Amino acid sequence: MKGLYDDLVAAAIAALKNAYCGASSTRFGAAVLTESGNIYSSGQYFSETYTLTLHAEQAALAHAAAHGEHKITAIACVSTEDSDKEKYCHPCGVCKQLIYESYRKGGATIKVIMANLKGEYEIKDINEIISHPWPY
Repeated sequence: MKGLYDDLVAAAIAALKNAYCGASSTRFGAAVLTESGNIYSSGQYFSETYTLTLHAEQAALAHAAAHGEHKITAIACVSTEDSDKEKYCHPCGVCKQLIYESYRKGGATIKVIMANLKGEYEIKDINEIISHPWPY
């Protein structure tokens, strides 16, 4: 799986260039791997209202769903937040919840790949990083 996860991280990094981040210089990218082996990626889509902003993880999941792909096996996330390019990007609470819901709908655990801009990463199951999902 390592090679496939490397490809997934590379797709998330590539998605950074298409992120719409408004006035902010921080970019977020994500890529999902589906059960059929396809990869769908996206950057965030910023809204001046903030509440309408699509996080990169949300947009990547929606991208897969738009192609009829609902069984997600892994998601990678990355950001330009760390100027040293070493810090792993962790999904926020809202994105963890959405990933968890995708896991419940798909039936198989989802690996969350938290990556940095050097292409390094750590992998956790969604159940390891979400403390109180809804519904239980």
